[in-house]
Amino acid sequence: MDWLNFLKVMMVEEKAAIEKYQLAVDVADDPAIRKLFEKLRDEEAFHVEYLEGEYERLEKALGSES
Repeated sequence: MDWLNFLKVMMVEEKAAIEKYQLAVDVADDPAIRKLFEKLRDEEAFHVEYLEGEYERLEKALGSES
C-alpha cells in the first residue's frame, strides 16, 4: 500500500467533512445544534492538521530510506 497516498485520501475526506459540518452550522437555527456542528467541524480540522503532520513525517522517513 502507498501510505502517502492513503494519508492524502484521508485528508481529502476530513476536509470534505469540515465543509459538510460548516454547511450544517450555517443553516442551524438552534444555538445548541450550531454549537454541536461547530465542535464536530473543529474536530475534523484537528484531524486534518494531525494527518498533515504525519504525512510530512512519513514522507521524510521514506525519503531517507531511498
